[in-house]
Amino acid sequence: MGFLDSISPNHISSNFNIKSLNINTHLLGCCNRLSVVIIEKGIGSVLINEQVISIASPMIICLNETERLHFTSASNLMGKVISFHPNVIKDYFTLENIRTLDHSFSVEDIRYIMSLSIFFRRSKNYAGHLSTSEPVLKHLNKLLETILGVAEQPLLLSLRLSELLTYIEHLVKTYSILSESLITETSFEVKDVLLYLHNNYKQKITIPDLSRHFHVNRTTLSDRFYEATGETIITYLNKHRINLSAIFLRESTLSISDIADEVGFNDTAYFAKLFRKYMHHTPSGYRQRYYALSQLHKVDEKG
Repeated sequence: MGFLDSISPNHISSNFNIKSLNINTHLLGCCNRLSVVIIEKGIGSVLINEQVISIASPMIICLNETERLHFTSASNLMGKVISFHPNVIKDYFTLENIRTLDHSFSVEDIRYIMSLSIFFRRSKNYAGHLSTSEPVLKHLNKLLETILGVAEQPLLLSLRLSELLTYIEHLVKTYSILSESLITETSFEVKDVLLYLHNNYKQKITIPDLSRHFHVNRTTLSDRFYEATGETIITYLNKHRINLSAIFLRESTLSISDIADEVGFNDTAYFAKLFRKYMHHTPSGYRQRYYALSQLHKVDEKG
């Protein structure tokens, strides 16, 4: 029995739900919801915004409230659909104000809204769909299990759902946008550099090291990477390390210095400085915030 099989109606609110994909319902999408469709098995084709897209699992499809997904063919397709209203993230978020970036939004609000760009950003190479991999699919399912565990706790649901969306937004930026900047003039591709960074983030990585590894001069390496991702190699690497450290802070009891070392920082003070820059909290403050929220909801459940 899959984890979706254990969901009861009481675990699904009118503003948030997770359900199994049903391709017999040929049109997917909600007029007042954002939806993430995760294709876990099978092949087929769909029509989105008058564009025919081939499906080969695993794949992620992000739909905004105006879009519909129509299956034109399908073979053994299986998956999940997560639908929610933006007010699940913040109770004052609406489908209108997250598009217009209301002037009253805080820096933290903007950070949340950036993760929602996966539902609105569209280009020739990204119509809301993203091919992915089995390890990514496995991680997505772990995140979904965590979300289901807090489905009746609004604050934690908001945090966990945001974590899922931020992860997908990172994937879109890392892989999908790269298709607009294919490397043809050199012997390397940016996606290979990205894979190297993801596999070796614990090690010391320098531009000269990468230049030697990929047999390309430093300027070409740096310029191509920036053109594809919009970030320098070191900025991208540091953000990836910080995102991983946030998971350790939430899910482990490791000391901050041990976590810094685990994600590739040998200077705890520098790690703390970067963490505050990207997460808007100190590492200890971030951990305390999540612990306090967890304790608050434990009290609510007992009450």
